[in-house]
Amino acid sequence: MAGKRKGILLEAGTNELEILVFSLGDMRCGVNVAKVREVIGQVEITPVPQSHPAVIGCANLRGQVVPLVDLQLYFKPDQPSQCSNRHIIITEFNDLVMGFIVDDVEQIFRLGWDTVEPLPTGSGGHNAAVTSVCHIDDHLVLMIDFEKIALEINGVSIEPETVGAESEGCHRGTKRILLAEDSATMRKYIFDTIVKAGYTHVVAAADGAEAWSHLQHSLEDPHMARFDLLVSDIEMPRMDGLHLCKRVREHPELRELPVVIFSSLVSHDNLKKMEAVGANATLTKPQLVKLVAIVDELLFGAPVEACPSGTPTAG
Repeated sequence: MAGKRKGILLEAGTNELEILVFSLGDMRCGVNVAKVREVIGQVEITPVPQSHPAVIGCANLRGQVVPLVDLQLYFKPDQPSQCSNRHIIITEFNDLVMGFIVDDVEQIFRLGWDTVEPLPTGSGGHNAAVTSVCHIDDHLVLMIDFEKIALEINGVSIEPETVGAESEGCHRGTKRILLAEDSATMRKYIFDTIVKAGYTHVVAAADGAEAWSHLQHSLEDPHMARFDLLVSDIEMPRMDGLHLCKRVREHPELRELPVVIFSSLVSHDNLKKMEAVGANATLTKPQLVKLVAIVDELLFGAPVEACPSGTPTAG
């Protein structure tokens, strides 16, 4: 895999991504290369009792114990794979390292986010473990929601959280926040948590393109209040968060707008890209309370002790 990636690493803010395409039976699926550490063959597997039905065990990879999830069993529990020579995609995101077993791995494709389409209405909604679809070689490729699967496997429930009260001089209800997040589930939880904290003027967008449209409209409509801060995911159809942030920084009337990147892709390499496009702060999902703390600090300079979630991570 390392050889295939050579020479095609992405610059920050180009609105492009690299997809590793793999197969599960008759399904052609994809994952953002930014989440992939490596692809390996068969390894010795140690069964884990009382685990999720799709977790077939764990493996020792260079001294690190990694849980292994059979994606075929996850999607079709009654139809185990008939493939004899399967592969393991080792992923790293949300501070988690996991292995996902698939039937076959094709290659890496580079394409623009504008060619990735949201999951069509009626295809499972926010409960589906597929985030979007794209066309590659005249075939549809399903972008698998590895974050949702990992959270479910680890028994993590993402719910709106209660945050601390406003500190003196921190009037959250006076600020207008724009949220860009393609996952309907995560978008609702972020929205609900921010509103519950007192930031009652929040506009939610399903992707970067919709968020950019909101920003432009706020500049053109004299009766509309401007946004005070943008919270954005990275992986989104049509326009990703890095390209959105880059556009904000290049716009003469928006360049001072504080931007928080709230993503599963906050790794060492991706932090450099986030800094390159001018993000003010970065945070790994799903730390919802810490998100409010960072927003408080950027908008009001609120001291850390006024934000019970801990110290914000500046980008």
